Amino acid sequence: MNPSAAHVSFQAFCNCYLREVSDGRWHDAELFAERFDFSVAPEIQHVVELPLPHSHTALALCIHYRSLVGRHSIQEVYERPAGASTWRRLDALSAQLRLIDEIYSLHPKNPHRLELLSRVIESHQIMDRYMAHWLSGKSSPTNTLEASFIESEQSFITGHWLHPTPKSRQGMHAWQHLLYAPEFNGQFRLQFFAVRRDLVYQDSLMNLPAEDISLEIARHGLNDHTHLDKLIDSGFCLIPVHPLQAHWLPSQPHIQNLLSSGTLLPLGELGPLFTATSSVRTVYSAEVDWMIKLSIPVKITNSLRFNLKSELADSVWISQLLRKCKVEDEFLGFLIMEDPAYISLDLLGMEETGFETIFRRNSFHGPSLHHVVHSVAALTEDPIHRQGKSRLYSLVLLLAKENSLNHCEAAIRWFDAYWDIAIAPVFRIYDRHGIAFEAHQQNVVIAFNPSGKPEASYYRDLQGIALAASRYAALVDLVPELATLSKAFEPDEIVQNGLGYYLIHNHLYAIIHRMGADGLLSEPELLSRVQGKLSALWIEMTGLGAAFIDTLLRNDSLPCKANLLTRIEDRDELESECELAVYSFIPNPLAQKFPAYKIEPALALTI
Repeated sequence: MNPSAAHVSFQAFCNCYLREVSDGRWHDAELFAERFDFSVAPEIQHVVELPLPHSHTALALCIHYRSLVGRHSIQEVYERPAGASTWRRLDALSAQLRLIDEIYSLHPKNPHRLELLSRVIESHQIMDRYMAHWLSGKSSPTNTLEASFIESEQSFITGHWLHPTPKSRQGMHAWQHLLYAPEFNGQFRLQFFAVRRDLVYQDSLMNLPAEDISLEIARHGLNDHTHLDKLIDSGFCLIPVHPLQAHWLPSQPHIQNLLSSGTLLPLGELGPLFTATSSVRTVYSAEVDWMIKLSIPVKITNSLRFNLKSELADSVWISQLLRKCKVEDEFLGFLIMEDPAYISLDLLGMEETGFETIFRRNSFHGPSLHHVVHSVAALTEDPIHRQGKSRLYSLVLLLAKENSLNHCEAAIRWFDAYWDIAIAPVFRIYDRHGIAFEAHQQNVVIAFNPSGKPEASYYRDLQGIALAASRYAALVDLVPELATLSKAFEPDEIVQNGLGYYLIHNHLYAIIHRMGADGLLSEPELLSRVQGKLSALWIEMTGLGAAFIDTLLRNDSLPCKANLLTRIEDRDELESECELAVYSFIPNPLAQKFPAYKIEPALALTI
């Protein structure tokens, strides 16, 4: 196994453990080395000791970067059995297995240990395969400064920065990764089914109904579409399905009945070539105006990835709400990738049929306004080559060069621009309208000008928007159809907790960690800067945003999604009440006191 893949997997898992289960005992590395006659590398700053009573042992994690926002860089791990006097080097996977045993020893009646073990090992294997493919050069490395949308999407190799199984894709066979995993850049056509129109459930904000969008995609590239036209004339509609889903659907009794009665007809592959975005199930083609969000029978991170029937209407009416609130006009540089149409089967007595399909506006097709774009996840990913630099670092480097700035000044200018187009608008929209963009790092795409400076942010996946119950009357007055959406409105406390996790812990802290780890600006400097920006925003707030900022700046701990605890329980968020994972309270660095931030003289970056 590639040691780099094992290292990345262990680091993700162990940071979850330190955050959610036990933060261990932190030691100064030099003092720890003296106490135990323990040799540490010069770059190691701290050692974290984790007692594991169930295994009659202890682990020592060698930390070369300690993070205030919770993503420590772990270089090595050692073990000392009870009664032993010396520490011995331990491989990353064995260390993870020790931690899993310790977790379930505290919950001996929990039946999900084998499930977590299998997901951990699977994630290791998949990441090893992806990284080996990438390092072999079979996938062309993406130039940060020239990356198109899909090139950036498919260059995100290591997965969720704080998830215990960052590359687990349970249900996808080895050969299927080559075609359908974004990391392999595979291309494929969608499978289409024709279904009797009276069984179709659809809606659209466009001039075209959803069935016409589907037909337009199916016809793409066909010289002769007479057969399709005859089906339409005889009362059928076309629905696209992901190839993985097309393999699964015929095994379902309700689909077998439709196929045998002739009300559902498999048409096979149609339309242009698509390729997977970083979410796997949302697919992109450079030839059409739509990305398509599809169901697949694969469990990724915490959930089986299928579209809920309730999400279909959410996609359309929340798109309409954002238009009515004139979000893009009100906040220049904050752009929405709308999900303005959907189509599915509507079968008596069933919620999800497996055909739920959402059409997303393809903002990066044709003469796109922005050509260099990266998700926050891609920007903040650790370099795969140990001596490499992150994408964020490369962009700050360019900004410094283009404007004759030192690294500190360039990083401040970059961060301030990023804040203005990606973070501040989310606070203001929540305050004014009670609309919470759960802007996690994978669903926020940043666009850059030629000098590397952030100039726009795109928010995608409108199913990740929550509406505060206290604003029910005002929002339903704007879009009456919202009253029919069972899951759109949530209690204010749940909305705020979700916004705090996705926007702050998951997204903003990823940027702060990356800048700190890359030596651009320290985490205390950035957190101090964020405190000042939040205080300035608070002054203009009149609604929910003020209470949210108060919480962020004053509470010693904040609720945070606990991905490891969620996996320990094998909880599927989509099937949970309010679609909630497990949340736990963790220390809040924004409530700490930091020296007032100022720009210190710094050496110019080496260009």
